[in-house]
Amino acid sequence: MHEYIDELKSHLTELTAEEQLDVINFYTEYLADAGIETYAAAVDKLGTPVQLARKVLADYSIKASQTMDDTGTRTHSKQPQRDVRTIWLIILAILSFATPVGLIIPAILITICVVPFSIIFSIVVTIAAFFLGLLLMGVILIGAGGYIIFTSFWAGVLVLGIGFTAFGFFYCFSQSSTGLR
Repeated sequence: MHEYIDELKSHLTELTAEEQLDVINFYTEYLADAGIETYAAAVDKLGTPVQLARKVLADYSIKASQTMDDTGTRTHSKQPQRDVRTIWLIILAILSFATPVGLIIPAILITICVVPFSIIFSIVVTIAAFFLGLLLMGVILIGAGGYIIFTSFWAGVLVLGIGFTAFGFFYCFSQSSTGLR
């Protein structure tokens, strides 16, 4: 438990010494009251020291940006630099607790980059399969027509004609796709 508190303290350097002491005392008592003795148990209960420190810094930053006026109502300070710091600390606190959400954005970017290449690859494979199909169909039908012609002349001629047509289409498409005419 002491290593957890020491690590937490090392991430609270932006707070004043009094604020650091308040935070450390609070979480030391909290862990003691909960009966948490180990670093792992403290991480299970409160998150990592970095995550807890970001949350605490964000809370203190929000409190510091709000002040009480003479009537007891809250007013926001007019310090833009402190407000920007508050926004960044809140974003860091949210991101430290929403790490799985933070992984979605890179996954979307990777998907956007991969999809065009997979579409192009699919088109290339489809064209190659088309040419290979024409070639195989032509060769198989020519062979089958040569066999059938001896048993049924007109059926064999038909199958041979279809085979030569398929082979001709393969030859024409392959020559036109390579630019040879």
